[in-house]
Parts: sequence; C-alpha cells; structure tokens
Amino acid sequence: MKKRMKKVERPLNVYEYSVLLPILVNALKTKNGRENAVTSTQIVTALRGHNMKINERNVCRIVNHIRMNDLIVGLMGSSAGYYIMSSEQEFINYENSLLSREAALKKVRLCMKRQRKSMFSQLSQKQMQLF
Repeated sequence: MKKRMKKVERPLNVYEYSVLLPILVNALKTKNGRENAVTSTQIVTALRGHNMKINERNVCRIVNHIRMNDLIVGLMGSSAGYYIMSSEQEFINYENSLLSREAALKKVRLCMKRQRKSMFSQLSQKQMQLF
C-alpha cells in the first residue's frame, strides 16, 4: 500500500532552494518543445555526476515549485520528460488532461466516502443492536 501523502507539501529546504532550484531553472529554460524534453532520471544522473545530492523526488518537488511560482511559464511534464510547451493548443490539451485526472480522482474519492459510510454505519448499527 502507498504511504499516505502529506496534505500540505513542505517547502523546499535551503539546499533545494539555493543550490538545486537555480540549476534546474537554468537547465529547463533551454528545453523548448517535446523534442528537447529531459526526464527526471536524466536530470538526477547528470547532477549526481557533478556530486550533487538529488533524487527523482527532489526533481518532482522542485519542478512543482517552478510551476506554482511561474518561474518557467509552460513547463510541462509528460512521458517524454519535462519541456516547455510551444503552442496554445499544447496548453489546452494539458489543461484538459489535468481536468480529466481531477475528475477521475474525485470519482474515486466519492466512492471511498460512500463505501466508508456504508461499511461503518452498518457496523455501528450492529453494535447498537447488541445492547
């Protein structure tokens, strides 16, 4: 089973913010178009080659920070890797993809809520019947 995700993502630590963030911003700014995409594995391998402490989770957190703070406009993540979108249609398609994922997650959440209520309301009713 997956570990429970934190409700609020912790901010970048000093090393991530002052060392890794500037490096990733400068590197990712050059990745215009899908054909120039770079994967998190490639980023980790390259930076570890320069004795940097980094893993794929760090890359994901830093990329999220970059996106949430508009440090690189249009930074996209796909199976090809990270790159900067080059057309409005790419933005629209990505927004639609994110919206679909949101809807799918909401459906699962609502099903779990319904199942929890169903399961535990029956248990509490059975327990009450004992007395």
